[in-house]
Amino acid sequence: MSSIKQIRSFIMVADLKSFTNAAEALFMTQPAISAQIKSLEETIGLPLIERNDKRVQLTEAGKHFYRDAKEILTVYNRAIEIMEDFKGLHRGKLALGASTIPGEYLMPKFIGEFRKEYPGINVSLTVGDTGLIVDLLYERKIDLGVVGAKVESDHVEFIPFLQDELVLIASAESSIPPEIHYKDLLSMEMITREAGSGTRIAVKESLADQKIKESDLNIVMELGSTQAVITGVSAGLGVGFVSKWAAEASLRAGVVQQVTVQGLNLERDLYIVYMKNSSATRTRDVFLQHLLGRALSA
Repeated sequence: MSSIKQIRSFIMVADLKSFTNAAEALFMTQPAISAQIKSLEETIGLPLIERNDKRVQLTEAGKHFYRDAKEILTVYNRAIEIMEDFKGLHRGKLALGASTIPGEYLMPKFIGEFRKEYPGINVSLTVGDTGLIVDLLYERKIDLGVVGAKVESDHVEFIPFLQDELVLIASAESSIPPEIHYKDLLSMEMITREAGSGTRIAVKESLADQKIKESDLNIVMELGSTQAVITGVSAGLGVGFVSKWAAEASLRAGVVQQVTVQGLNLERDLYIVYMKNSSATRTRDVFLQHLLGRALSA
């Protein structure tokens, strides 16, 4: 198979009509240039250059090969330029995933900051529950995720990222006192996220620390998004746990009220998650460092 070096040498000899001048232009010796042309001709099985004392001329086959060789070299050089762009993050793609809270309230800001520095990177974000994001990693459909809970896996790496706090909210008209004991939850109608969501997993684990099973609660409604939980609570359909980030606007607007729960640890870590032992792109690694930098400055 012909090499790019051989093709480049052939084109230079054809353009300059001289082995000596081509060797000087390519910073090679004349014997090295001659050896590359000879090897190229042996590979093709036809003479490409007529050699005489006066000047270098292309054979008929050489003239046809020259046109294609120029195109090959142009495509190769363009490909190398593109690869250099990828190395410098001037272009590329980054597929991200996030569970609801980081996906709706944090990641858009982090992605925006990243793209200000690397505007050539096309970033996509899939938002779903923690289980879905881990599945997408397994399927190699995303490069990295940010989720609200850890799941058991030997193949996925979880790195603590930022700390979130879950808050219990009730409707603005509710007569629930502003502070309750965690055992009072047993007598309340609860609105929860769907199974598999980071918020629900975190609440379940916190209750388990107090020997309360999720089945002990009076769950009247399971909803597929945090905003749906807030809307249900504001309508007086029950109380629910949501992220402090998600509740902030509704609390300020006065459509819901926060209820402090004594004896329950409602702080949780958000995690950066990615596949172990998989070949990472430089784009993913740079974005990972971007996120970790945000965690340090938080």
